[in-house]
Amino acid sequence: TKRVSISFKTGEFQLDENSKYIIDKDFVDIAKAFSNARIRIEGNTDNVGNSATNKALSLKRAKAVADYLTSTYNMPRNRFIIVGNGPDKPVSTNDSDEGRAKNRRTDFEIVG
Repeated sequence: TKRVSISFKTGEFQLDENSKYIIDKDFVDIAKAFSNARIRIEGNTDNVGNSATNKALSLKRAKAVADYLTSTYNMPRNRFIIVGNGPDKPVSTNDSDEGRAKNRRTDFEIVG
């Protein structure tokens, strides 16, 4: 499977034009080719702020991707596995601005 990630600004969950471009270019064709497979979407945050707020924000980030795929490409809502990890699955250190920026992301992939 191919994992695709998009990034977010601090505290935001709306998809910007760059995020939509990445989804359109790097993910939609694969999702269409494997139309019977489910799509796992995991929202993530950095460690700034409290845990409950970050969990809710990460879930909103994952839902934003599902909403986009549903509204733009008519993908069925029951195809998605939506997960909000909060700060629990960092890909970089939270000790620098650059590291925190890498952790503010949503990952999505086809699952068998």
